[in-house]
Amino acid sequence: MANLTQLIHNGVLVPEPPVPRGLVLTIRGRPVALSPRQEEMALAWARKYGTPYLQDPVFVRNFLTDFSRALGLEEVLSPDEVDFGPAIRLIEEEKAARERLSREERRALAAERRARREALRERYGYAIVNGERVEVANFTVEPSGIFMGRGEHPLRGRWKEGPRQEDITLNLSPDAPRPEGNWAAIVWQPEALWVACWRDRLSGELKYVWLGDTASIKQEREVRKFDQAHALDAELERVRARIQEDLSSPDPRKRMLATACYLIDALCLRVGDEKDPDEADTVGATTLRPEHVHLRPDGTAEFRFLGKDSVLWHKRLSLPEAVFRNLVELREKARPSRAQRKEKSHPTRDKPQLFPDISSNDVNAYLSDILPGLTAKVFRTHHATLAVRESLGRSGVQPDDPEYRKWEAASLANLEAAVLCNHYKQAPRNWEASRRRFQERLERAEAQVERHRAALRALEEKARALRQESREALQAASGERRERVRARYKKRLDQVTRQIQVARERLQRALLARGRLRAQALIAEKKRTWNLTTSLKSYIDPRVYVRWGEQVGYDVLADYYPKVLQRRFSWAKRQG
Repeated sequence: MANLTQLIHNGVLVPEPPVPRGLVLTIRGRPVALSPRQEEMALAWARKYGTPYLQDPVFVRNFLTDFSRALGLEEVLSPDEVDFGPAIRLIEEEKAARERLSREERRALAAERRARREALRERYGYAIVNGERVEVANFTVEPSGIFMGRGEHPLRGRWKEGPRQEDITLNLSPDAPRPEGNWAAIVWQPEALWVACWRDRLSGELKYVWLGDTASIKQEREVRKFDQAHALDAELERVRARIQEDLSSPDPRKRMLATACYLIDALCLRVGDEKDPDEADTVGATTLRPEHVHLRPDGTAEFRFLGKDSVLWHKRLSLPEAVFRNLVELREKARPSRAQRKEKSHPTRDKPQLFPDISSNDVNAYLSDILPGLTAKVFRTHHATLAVRESLGRSGVQPDDPEYRKWEAASLANLEAAVLCNHYKQAPRNWEASRRRFQERLERAEAQVERHRAALRALEEKARALRQESREALQAASGERRERVRARYKKRLDQVTRQIQVARERLQRALLARGRLRAQALIAEKKRTWNLTTSLKSYIDPRVYVRWGEQVGYDVLADYYPKVLQRRFSWAKRQG
């Protein structure tokens, strides 16, 4: 794998904290002048006023715990002990002031913001990589704010402190000038593609600022990632045969690894590693616990647990005898002792696991021994890509089909990959309103089609009547009068024929509009609880889409992929 030989940049942008407003809140009956940090927290809370978040008891409790701590209170505030009214009014006044701006004032402010963004982008948004000027992906670090989380994340509502310069480590080559600022450290890691990193104060995880997706060295690694999935396609049966063999190995550890890898393959699971006690109780294949797997007498298993981002993973699977037997054995070994069962609570990491002492490194080492370069993630990439390829093949789309049919087929294929990888999301809060709007638009589109269809039928009937009238008139006429009759009726028929052509075109446009709307409504309905972007960005080889698009006359990258991913996968057309 090629490494960096040069990396020069100006660091990353750390947003300045908001200007203090001198906010005073009434807390437990007493006015309290807030510090800048306390005020920032109160205003962030006020911006959530009127949203469902403030009806979530976990969200409310977590925020008030951190806000109480910031105020120096020993006891956590209850919602009725603090009056956020002044903060809410301040947010509403700011919103009203923006709404009072004239169009010219809004345009002027927008132009100022664009100019500032461009100046900052010019300073922080580019790096020199091996002599080439490339973009930096997310050069502004995340400011402080309320952690929203996904799904039922236990930390939702906690205050997430943004990093300061002294928290951030920069990755720079030895020939790079040191950017101004009080940075935590300057290191040189030529094998890495990150520009800056820091440890998140809430989750403890490392956060990174990466080189942009258009950087050639990053695109080369992206190609290699999908090539590994392609290599697995050719060797999948051999890999599965080895896993099947090791499921009955006399070595307990090998049986354990083979069982974990079987689940990764069959369920498209992430590998999973142990979490810290204060992190969300999310798991992957190797961190499954007995309560996550229910084994049934008919040889099936039900898996139910929180995966990445606290998204529920709930699937049933019919298991081979060896896998079922191994899971029974692992569950028995993981059964907690009587003393543990008596404990009211203990940290997640101390709870018995099905695969103790097995980590992602162990799994990947086992898989690489079967096929060099094979990792657990390659299974997900392979399976998602295969699901898309097969879905596109079943779509039956032809080159002369309308564009919306091709878009619909691409969307349904993407949806299959998202479901396979369990990229679940909450349905939009306004989904019912969106559904009604779709229905209203569909009814109007149907009415439009019927109007144009009725108009076309009337014109066609008029043409038939004219032709009949012409024949009768010609039969009754003779000599020069016959030619005058022929000319008169030809002129009238030509006029109606042109009207029919226009009516057909209008009907065709109405049919296309209705078809497009039906496709949009169908996809909106099907994807309302699925995040299609993650699989499109990380797990689907774009070359599969490109090749299919070439066969059916559809530029998938340009007409289906979001703009940011069009640039990321620009290499796919060259390799399609």
